[in-house]
Amino acid sequence: MNIELARIDERLVHGQVIASWTRVLGIKKILVIDDSLASDSFMSEVLKMAAPSGVDILVLSAEQAKNMLLNDNSNDKVMLLFKNIKTALKLVKVGYELKELDIGNIGSGAKRKAYNKRVFMTDEELDIAEELINMNVHVYTQMLHTDPKEDFKRK
Repeated sequence: MNIELARIDERLVHGQVIASWTRVLGIKKILVIDDSLASDSFMSEVLKMAAPSGVDILVLSAEQAKNMLLNDNSNDKVMLLFKNIKTALKLVKVGYELKELDIGNIGSGAKRKAYNKRVFMTDEELDIAEELINMNVHVYTQMLHTDPKEDFKRK
């Protein structure tokens, strides 16, 4: 597999952004990595039905994703999609060497502070981003492919 993009977007598979990213990057497979969703067959089917034409969606736990990523030698262009940064960290901790992570969209909520216009994070989420950076993951923010990548720096 060729990982073209690893992205946190709590909206997961949704219209404009996913359609845009999949088209621009030529994505053929999206791995939605989320332990809870992986055990929810109904929500997994809902996500699969939202896939753009010609794109397969698999909903996997972090452990399942690691196994697939380490054992699949295909040339498929793949997007890794996380609902939250904790799961991205879990994927790294179970043994997958993630090179880059785009924090694309995390909405506002309790205890979350604005990082930028589209990303709101708790102190714990900020700590996780720093932990990933310390594990040699290039963490950045980029909402749309037309936006510049901005390296993550704690504010």
